[in-house]
Amino acid sequence: MDPFLKVTGIDKSFGAVRALHDVNLLASKGECIAILGENGAGKTTFASVLIGLYQPDNGEIKLGGTPVSVTSPAKAIEHGIGMIHQHFSLVGAMNAEENILIGLPSTKRGAEARARIRQLCSDFDFNVDFDIRVTEMPVGMKQRVEILKALFRDVSILILDEPTSVLAPTEVAPFLKGVRKLVANGCLVFFISHKLDEIREIADRVMIMRHGRVEGVLPVATTPMAQMSALMMGEKSTGETVETPKAKNARNDISSAPDALVVSDVCLIDPGGAEILQDLTLSVKAGEILGIAGIDGNGQTELSEVITGLKRQTSGAIHLNDTEISSASIASRIADGIGFVPEDRHAEGLVLSLSVEENMAFRSIGEDRFMAGGLISRRAMHEITCDVVAAFDIRPPDPKLNASALSGGNQQKIVLAREVARARNLLVVVQPTKGLDVGATEFVQNQIRAVAQSGVGVLYISTELEHVLDISDRVAVMAFGRITGVVDPENTTLQDIGLLMTAAPEEVQ
Repeated sequence: MDPFLKVTGIDKSFGAVRALHDVNLLASKGECIAILGENGAGKTTFASVLIGLYQPDNGEIKLGGTPVSVTSPAKAIEHGIGMIHQHFSLVGAMNAEENILIGLPSTKRGAEARARIRQLCSDFDFNVDFDIRVTEMPVGMKQRVEILKALFRDVSILILDEPTSVLAPTEVAPFLKGVRKLVANGCLVFFISHKLDEIREIADRVMIMRHGRVEGVLPVATTPMAQMSALMMGEKSTGETVETPKAKNARNDISSAPDALVVSDVCLIDPGGAEILQDLTLSVKAGEILGIAGIDGNGQTELSEVITGLKRQTSGAIHLNDTEISSASIASRIADGIGFVPEDRHAEGLVLSLSVEENMAFRSIGEDRFMAGGLISRRAMHEITCDVVAAFDIRPPDPKLNASALSGGNQQKIVLAREVARARNLLVVVQPTKGLDVGATEFVQNQIRAVAQSGVGVLYISTELEHVLDISDRVAVMAFGRITGVVDPENTTLQDIGLLMTAAPEEVQ
């Protein structure tokens, strides 16, 4: 079969970061190609080049043997290329039909168009309620509307970005059935996913990416799951024990330490009925760093939010130093000595329009160290911040400067310094080194180690596996909202971790 799509030598850089490096691919109509890789492997960047969101620095795209220039998503649609993102672009106040026809001339919105939409639903077994607004639809139905919107525009290439990550378990099988019908009808489908069980079920071939390169394009039916995982994780995943600086350092003796945190059978169900956390159980000892590894979107962020009180678990219990805090407020958990470094330091950790010293007191007003005579002490706020600026080497060293004027690394230092000060019993950190340079990363890691050395339990959540292995005493791996395994970072392989990160739901016990 002659290839319909030919991608040759695609390169894409963002500043000094090489996001795609010499990507080549041949693909035909009527096949499903899964794209597999860790976070940051280049999967979404590659898809974004195909749909015109990004322009490649080098390389060529051909459709049906003809070179094409895809300069925008609108131009991609003209060439028959569509993409369904994880976050839908539907108008909530409109119904399905109005969303499908939006942007089209009035001549294409009549009875014939409505009949064609219903025929598409029939052809692909898409159950859609045309009498309700999008805001009233379950997530699975919204996704079907997005796909119908693309099919109505006659796409021959459809890219699905982590399509089942937003679906309830009961919605996955019907969705995959619909995808199989698309492929059977001649559509070329790219299925971006980290779920190996779904890849095995739906894809003809799998394109495995790592660090912006294509590690291999393999037939799914004859490629062992372990081989896919090994290629995704890199050469070290062939069975070598991981060597990390942590293995050379003396650990805290935590064998007899009490539990700082115990999470027991915690479940979290979102408003759409999807199970985000499923019977999750873990413990962190005082003085221990428990790393949480996993591909993004498997419940790690929600776990941190449940522990810190930002979300309330549907069921299960949380104990801090043997005291149940399952129903405690955020303020109460802060008072009980829980520090929290959130994933998005801009949206959740800092107020960029406030000064460094005001951010240091953020969420801490009322603590004795910031008060004098029942009032906020500006002097105390300034003195405490000066000490922190010196201790954490925050630059520029000006407590009066707005946080927006600082680099990302120095902004992260502010958040970390504030939360370390309140973390008497537990420190929860989420993606603490995300976007930081090597020097800032090393500083942050050392500060977290110092917190653990002082006897505080640390829950360290990150998708940067090397950092998790470097700093952790134990590593718990999450997939599908559950802990799939707990490993010793000194005596494990990347292949072992990769298999746990991509475990199928039925393999998660």
